[in-house]
Amino acid sequence: MAHLSNENGRQHGDSARRDSQAAADNSVRQAIAASAIELLRSLAPETLIPKILKRFGQTCSASRVQLYEYKRLPGGALIPALRDTWQAPSVTPAPPMPSAETPAGCDFSQAVPLLESEDIVTVLTRDAEEPLRGFLNSVGAKSVLLTPVFIGKERWGGIIFEDCARERTWSSVEVDTLKLLAEMIGSAIGRARDLQESLDASWVVEHSPVVLYRIGGKPPFPLIYISRTVSRYGYDARDLLASPGLYLEVFHPDDLPGVMSDINGLAAGRIREARRERRVRVADGSYVWFEDRTHGHYGPGGELLEIEGVLVDITERKNAEAKLEHVSLSDPVTGLPNRRAFMIELDHAFAAAHRGGPAFAIHYIDLDRFKDINDVFGHSKGDELLKAVADRLRRLRRRSADVIARFGGDEFVILQSEISDPSDAGALAARLLKAIAEPFTIGNEIHTTASIGIAVYGPDVSGPEELVKQVDLALYRAKDLGRNQFHFHSEALDAATIERVMLGGDLQRALDGDELLLNFQPQVEIATGRIIGFEALARWNHPKYGSIGPTRFIAIAESNGTIHRLGCWVIDAVCHQIVEWRAAGLKPPPIAFNVSAGQLKGTAEFDRELADRLRHWSIEPKAVEIELTETVLMETTRRHRDIINRLYDLGVPIAIDDFGTGYSSLSYLRNYRVNHIKVAQEFIKDIKPDSGDIAIVRAAIGLGRELGIAVIAEGVETKYQLELVRGAGCEFVQGYYFSPPVSAADVADLLRRGGVLSPGTVANRESEARLP
Repeated sequence: MAHLSNENGRQHGDSARRDSQAAADNSVRQAIAASAIELLRSLAPETLIPKILKRFGQTCSASRVQLYEYKRLPGGALIPALRDTWQAPSVTPAPPMPSAETPAGCDFSQAVPLLESEDIVTVLTRDAEEPLRGFLNSVGAKSVLLTPVFIGKERWGGIIFEDCARERTWSSVEVDTLKLLAEMIGSAIGRARDLQESLDASWVVEHSPVVLYRIGGKPPFPLIYISRTVSRYGYDARDLLASPGLYLEVFHPDDLPGVMSDINGLAAGRIREARRERRVRVADGSYVWFEDRTHGHYGPGGELLEIEGVLVDITERKNAEAKLEHVSLSDPVTGLPNRRAFMIELDHAFAAAHRGGPAFAIHYIDLDRFKDINDVFGHSKGDELLKAVADRLRRLRRRSADVIARFGGDEFVILQSEISDPSDAGALAARLLKAIAEPFTIGNEIHTTASIGIAVYGPDVSGPEELVKQVDLALYRAKDLGRNQFHFHSEALDAATIERVMLGGDLQRALDGDELLLNFQPQVEIATGRIIGFEALARWNHPKYGSIGPTRFIAIAESNGTIHRLGCWVIDAVCHQIVEWRAAGLKPPPIAFNVSAGQLKGTAEFDRELADRLRHWSIEPKAVEIELTETVLMETTRRHRDIINRLYDLGVPIAIDDFGTGYSSLSYLRNYRVNHIKVAQEFIKDIKPDSGDIAIVRAAIGLGRELGIAVIAEGVETKYQLELVRGAGCEFVQGYYFSPPVSAADVADLLRRGGVLSPGTVANRESEARLP
């Protein structure tokens, strides 16, 4: 119990530290966002910098923050001159650093190794080499974070964060946001300096990011004036004025309705002014963001005379906002979207699915015993492992719409889009487990596994939050059951999906071994009992699940891509059996086998492949028969329709199976040349003299007679059913009344006895166990 208590305490402490760090990181992001907006809007950034340094010093719990600028001494040497500084009230003041106004004074040459870096630098004083360590000790700093400030490509100065109280590891969020702050300060100072240097008023006008314009107050609202500053964006004012309606074409197509709405609103007097952000196409085809401020000038009667407008270039601000948005939605370690970004995408996916769009699944992935890896190899190796895991997850992405995110710590999440069946999610989870279990080589060879919870969208799910709760519980269950596995949120769905995924892998093995076999069910002429053919039915003797019928594993084969290989096995097995029977001196009638939609659509040359196999076994085409269900025919395209007709021309008999269950049976009889119609057994099962089922049987028989196509009634199990279909005019049947599916050896015995069946020849139908 004490061990559990200690463990719980440690977990609680780890959680509290993570929450504290997350709160601190969020404060830093808010500080950078507020500071960036202030700097971008100010034409005098020097008045804001002291406040910004104080904000960041307090937010990051720093002891001292300094902004320095390089100044050149009379002798030509460059030294860092203090521009602005802030320090906590409790911190002892540092020795005076040269100011921007009086750069001469102290010798700062000892700090050159630190200040000349071209990138972010973090230093612990005790790890620094002399003379840098002596300098840092003299200013009381125990740890330092420094980033350079550039104006354009010129190094202008830098920002130094100092902690005088403790040796500190600066977080990745603090490092990234400080770098962004340096970019913003450099940009703001550069703009202010450029403006100060632009003393020529005409130059300022020509290069101002402001465009003035006027348009007429009556339709079609022509452009009547535009300032020369439009040349900054590649346009000639004279060309625009020569075509007064051309100006509307430069607005982004998505923004043009808003432009016209404002113009019409001003013209109708509904509004007096408008202020919008719009995109304008410049001469090179790219788009620039403007703030468009318009107001109307009206006559004595209230009629609109003119519309005056000011376009202010806000592209730099919009780019900065986009960059800040990216930072706020990204995980700093892996570069993946973070939890907030994922929840936005989940909301979109849920709304689309709720409107009838494709379903999706969520995978919640937790690395097993990641804390042990951190403790043994260190946090830097832990971060490298997280990056490597993120890379493997990216490689397993199926489509661009899939979203991979890091929730924090050792937790990842995947939004798997456009799934047609829950087994799609199970298949992806199996691949994820396999990929993560492979060794990671990052200096050391590191082994880890993962636990995965899965939740699948369904119409009964109330919202995204419920899905997240479900997937969280599923992950807990996966870890509770022993880790290195996946678990669905539903027990029933979990078991069924895992079985389908497992069967998909087992089917590959079955095709390589001897687990598959064929049984054969006779097709009988009612009047004579003569066997006119057999239908080959594949069965799978699974070592764990026992005998599995084709209705169960054909769908799996179609979903995992093994249907073509399975179909080839059936063809070869049928041909091999015909050869064996003939070698024994027997003359088997045609052997029919089913061809699925996935098998037929998987190749454009199925007819050629079948012909090749028949030649290989030296078997004539009429020795086999292909059965196609109405569903298969319904799903075929024109290309596959040609395949069916080429099979007929090859001499292979064709039967329409499960006749009457499709949507357009008559059209199939018109489009395809077939030899047999097999009435679906669902019409035979509950057949009665006055039922609709017997009417369908009669209609099918009548159609067949008119078209010269033989009709076989499937699923005949009793004498009563036999008499009804015979009375309806049916001449051929297939079903348990004459025989269940039997082995190849039993077929040989039937053929030796003359190929004639009467009720009870093979088995007693009252006690015969039905094969599933």
